[in-house]
Amino acid sequence: MVHFWDPTYRCFTFNEVDMVRTIEEYSTLLHYDFRDLLKVYWKQNVDFWGPLANLMGLLVDAVKVRLKYKNGPCISWSDIRDAMGKAYGDRHLALFAFAVYRLIVFPKALGYVSVELADFMF
Repeated sequence: MVHFWDPTYRCFTFNEVDMVRTIEEYSTLLHYDFRDLLKVYWKQNVDFWGPLANLMGLLVDAVKVRLKYKNGPCISWSDIRDAMGKAYGDRHLALFAFAVYRLIVFPKALGYVSVELADFMF
């Protein structure tokens, strides 16, 4: 077994395959309990309708109607552009940042913006 030990990475390697540490080993090393599966393996269910409705100046029901699902919840760029035309001050700036986020992070997501950032912005 000694010739399989890689001292550089501090793990075993078998034919270019690393034997990396498991969640349980990291739990022991970090003295942190990872046994609650909801903390590690599943994405937290976040209610983004309220913050998105606040950001766009619409009612929550109106946002739910306009929401599309394309590999996750997203809203049309034209809906954001319309909301920017009606907004002033900080709301207009936040909608602009929301639109720039779409252009930088998802440039090929043809006309749609992921709404998960709305919870972060408001």
